[in-house]
Amino acid sequence: MSCKYLRKKLSIFALNEAQKNLRGNDNFAGPQIEPYLSVFRDAMNKNASTNEYSDLKVGYPWCCAFVYYCCLKIGISIPQKPVSNYRYTLAAVPAWKNWAENVGIYYKKGIIPGLGDIALFNNVYCDKPLDHIGIVVEINDSYIISAEGNNKSNNQSGLYQRKYEVIDGYVRINKTSFT
Repeated sequence: MSCKYLRKKLSIFALNEAQKNLRGNDNFAGPQIEPYLSVFRDAMNKNASTNEYSDLKVGYPWCCAFVYYCCLKIGISIPQKPVSNYRYTLAAVPAWKNWAENVGIYYKKGIIPGLGDIALFNNVYCDKPLDHIGIVVEINDSYIISAEGNNKSNNQSGLYQRKYEVIDGYVRINKTSFT
């Protein structure tokens, strides 16, 4: 399977998943989004030396979990903590950038994105750098449409228009990035 086909497959899966408009509860948890949250619960427990995340009533901001879940579902298997000496797991946006830079698949904003690229955003969720993430499903002249989980305004999956100004860069999955 070519890398371009794999990213297109990721884009299509993410589009369909986002359109389910699944919502978390006030604790960023709940049965609708547990399939996303579950992908990082063990890794977060291990990374934080706790068992807090084993409690299904305990949630966390889940935009990265949504992206990781979509990757897993189409056969992209990335270690949950691909850079062992880095502070975070891929449950945090900075870890995606760190990993992608380490394996040479991070592209700064300014390039033309492709379908299935993973967009890293600044100042979108909590007004900080690298605070949100989504999967590119449509490209326009002045914005992209991104499939995302845990949108700031409604703690819900969906499709969102993002101007290029808020994009830090893109992770462009290729065969060598996860094998």
